Amino acid sequence: MNRRTKARVKLILNAPDKVSAHTKLGSNIVTILCWVLYIYLWIPLITLIAWALGVTHAYDELSFARQLGDFRQLLLFYALIVVILGGGLLLWALKEYLRFKDSNRRRPPVPAAVEELAKYTAVQDTDVVRWHGMRRMVALHDEQGKVVGVEEEMPSSITTGAQPA
Repeated sequence: MNRRTKARVKLILNAPDKVSAHTKLGSNIVTILCWVLYIYLWIPLITLIAWALGVTHAYDELSFARQLGDFRQLLLFYALIVVILGGGLLLWALKEYLRFKDSNRRRPPVPAAVEELAKYTAVQDTDVVRWHGMRRMVALHDEQGKVVGVEEEMPSSITTGAQPA
């Protein structure tokens, strides 16, 4: 079923009557908070315009020139913290790389022997060998999950005569 033939479902965005009251209230509260934050972000421009119009309180808000030295010190302090933390992480990564660069701790899994599989599934070794030769098989299980039998399944391209893509 593709997009063109799939049944259309009425989205909740197009059905506000399906939205619960507490969800609408929560959505409205989040919207109001976002608008307040958005307006708060515009305060520096609003202050600049007010200062240009001659409002003296706005001038006090813009008089950060004397605080520029403090800002530079704060910026250098933050940059120092970033360099120390980043350098520490880089040193740790370098130490771990040098520690493990020549060791490969990943090992391929050991294949199970035919005897082990036969014992686990409680069947004869010849059955397990036959299972290994099948291209596709369906394992049948009982209520406890034990294998009770196997059916060979033919691929659908063979049974229908379709050519593989």
